[in-house]
Amino acid sequence: MKNNSTTICLLVAATYLFYPKFGMAQGIPVTFGNGEMNGVTVTTSSSQGGTNGNSTINGQGALPNMAAASRFLGQATLGADYESIAAMSQMSFNQWIDTQFTTAQTLRILDHTLLLTTMSLDSTLTYGGNPEDVYPSMFYWQSAWWQYTMASPDVLRSRIALALSEIFVVSEIIQLRDYPLALANYYDMLLDNSFGNFRDLLHNVTFSPAMGLYLTHVNNPKSLPAINRFPDENYAREAMQLFTIGLYKLNQDGTLILDSLGNPIQTYTNSDIAQFAKVFTGMTYSTNYIFGQGPMSDVSFLSPMTMFNAWHESGSKTLLNGFVVPNRVPVNGVADVEDALDNLFNHPNVGPFIAYKLIQRLVKSNPSHEYIGRVAAAFNNNGYGTRGDMKAVIKAILLDTEARDCALINEPFQGMLREPLVRYAHACRAFNAASPSGIYRNQMEDFYTDLFQRALGSPSVFNFFQPWYQPNGPIDAADKVAPEFQITNSLTILGYANNLHQWIMQNWGLMQYGEIYSGEPYSESKDTYLDLSDEMLLGDVGKENQLIERLNLLLCHGNMSQSTHTIIYNAIRDIPTTGQADTKVRMAIYLTMISPDYLIIR
Repeated sequence: MKNNSTTICLLVAATYLFYPKFGMAQGIPVTFGNGEMNGVTVTTSSSQGGTNGNSTINGQGALPNMAAASRFLGQATLGADYESIAAMSQMSFNQWIDTQFTTAQTLRILDHTLLLTTMSLDSTLTYGGNPEDVYPSMFYWQSAWWQYTMASPDVLRSRIALALSEIFVVSEIIQLRDYPLALANYYDMLLDNSFGNFRDLLHNVTFSPAMGLYLTHVNNPKSLPAINRFPDENYAREAMQLFTIGLYKLNQDGTLILDSLGNPIQTYTNSDIAQFAKVFTGMTYSTNYIFGQGPMSDVSFLSPMTMFNAWHESGSKTLLNGFVVPNRVPVNGVADVEDALDNLFNHPNVGPFIAYKLIQRLVKSNPSHEYIGRVAAAFNNNGYGTRGDMKAVIKAILLDTEARDCALINEPFQGMLREPLVRYAHACRAFNAASPSGIYRNQMEDFYTDLFQRALGSPSVFNFFQPWYQPNGPIDAADKVAPEFQITNSLTILGYANNLHQWIMQNWGLMQYGEIYSGEPYSESKDTYLDLSDEMLLGDVGKENQLIERLNLLLCHGNMSQSTHTIIYNAIRDIPTTGQADTKVRMAIYLTMISPDYLIIR
């Protein structure tokens, strides 16, 4: 996934006279312009007294420069503005992550969804309407997601939660379309568990009423062979195939374990699915007094499912690797479920399976097996004997040599295609999208129609795209994968270009505003616009190269090729000068964001 340019990425632009913590030698700042720089040799050192650049140019130095900070934030967040990049460049990657681990989530998505619902109810009562006509809408949940994404400072948590939402999939299609509070509450759960332990995440996903409805293990009754009734197997299957261990046994580096004939070995059988299905019986909505009822209301989705032991399958269950859930007397369904989740959590496949999926969502489509192995090792043991520590996993992914070393950028099949929702959020965050009122409302209907993506809107439990998807062409021929290309076609390519043109060139419709209640007066203060004031300072004649380099930093993380730079320069240079600075700046942004240098983050 590389273009034909040769790019040099400097991860440390400044050295220091003395830095005792890292033992850096005295050095001289080095700055390179854009473009192909074949034959350039740089000698510097991150080790006192050294003569060769051990870890400065390759990305392993003490502090990143602006380009390196931008690239890191491109992986670790949903987008960063210039000020965030500058602040990041003054600390190490590790320091930034540690700071994010302690940054509070200032907005709960469910609370904001309920707030919008309350506003609608209050207005209805004020004007004598029928309160029974008021109900939470999908628009409220989508707006709450954007309010959190744009306003909450815990930007790493935001990025990890989106990645988790594409692994532990629930969706508005079809089951949850009428339950936006279920989606909001589920997403908050993912946010809450992003920096916790994977075992707790697995528990909370299993007992989530949104997941219970989506994968049909809510109101899953025990067997009654006399009437040919057996437990639903849906969640039992997907909990193994998609959430924990996958289809085949793996080595810790993600390679397949093969039998004596060279064939992959299945991790589970149909019998295993049936045994797990017995475990996931007896759960229903917390609001139910009788097992088997549907959700009483949206409130049914605000608390974890509860267990009705009378409807839970009794007896022992033999699970993976010969583990046996005992025959508990009296029946204790919750204990059985916890045993089953322990059985899955401790399976040796989980580390490499989850490592691969998270690396794909954050850094690159085709991680090396060594990279997978290092992240799996962090999952297995955080260094203090704890398994499943998400903080250790996140650090292992983002700080790994394969994520940080710029020397790898120009190797074939590096990086990943930015998924549409990430591009959208990036544009908003990079250019400080805001409304005077501080309100972010977004129905996302047009974007969803044109680009097939919005939070918790996957068409199936397999996500918007599958991790093993191979588009025809060089990627397929090389036996590599590029998941995001599964939703990249003539419709979504044009849809992206048209939506982007509307946001950038026409300066309207950045977020699809809607009324919270019927008759709500329109106010421009609630519309959202990009803030391009800093970029406009570079809109004068003679500043074209400065403008493009700023966009290179903000959007391409310093990796814009000379050919792309030249194309954009030639396009904006010819824009008439009189009163056209606004058009010049907007055209430069638009061309940058449709370029392969932006669309592929390397």
